[in-house]
Amino acid sequence: MDIKIILVEDHELTRKGISYGLKPFKNIKISGEFENGKQAVDFIRTCPIQDVPDVVLMDIAMPVLNGIDASKRIMAINSDIKIIMLTSIDEKETVLNAFASGAKAYAMKNINIDKLEGIIKMVMNNEVWIAPEIAHYILDVFSGMEQIESVKPVNDFKLTNREKEILSLISKGMSNKDIANKLIISLYTVKNHVKSIIQKLAVEDRTQAAILALTEKIV
Repeated sequence: MDIKIILVEDHELTRKGISYGLKPFKNIKISGEFENGKQAVDFIRTCPIQDVPDVVLMDIAMPVLNGIDASKRIMAINSDIKIIMLTSIDEKETVLNAFASGAKAYAMKNINIDKLEGIIKMVMNNEVWIAPEIAHYILDVFSGMEQIESVKPVNDFKLTNREKEILSLISKGMSNKDIANKLIISLYTVKNHVKSIIQKLAVEDRTQAAILALTEKIV
């Protein structure tokens, strides 16, 4: 089944470039292109059910209605739509507001098109993705909390008990060496577990693994 996507980007050249870059992926269908958030919201509000997008690739800094406010309105209309922020903005407040608005991923515009296609598949799988260069903003928020409500995870990603234990320590900011000392296992063993964790969570590094663990209540 095709993944229906709309592009929301005020710069025509960028918008057309993204559309052209995604064209070779046969499972992705660009069903609409818009210059601002209001146009996208109006489309989603009035389009036939068969044309409702699965994913919105959303710029943030746009005229008329910015991407964050547009995302809030889209979520109010249909919370099943997955929003990927695709932007050049890397300020902490904007990143946090983007996720608060309902975004499932935050990518920078210099991203490789193959990686963007992978992120689209990830959000369709109900996974979260955060660009490595801004991931620490989210981790800072969680590390500042005294505790996170204990909720049974929807998906434990088939992690072993040892992997969950190590992921919990990663989420607390511990290095591989610290984890090895705490668990009284070799550094080599820790590295192998971390590699397995990253693969199972389908993330790029241990920081993104920690963020996903916290957002999905895995640990």
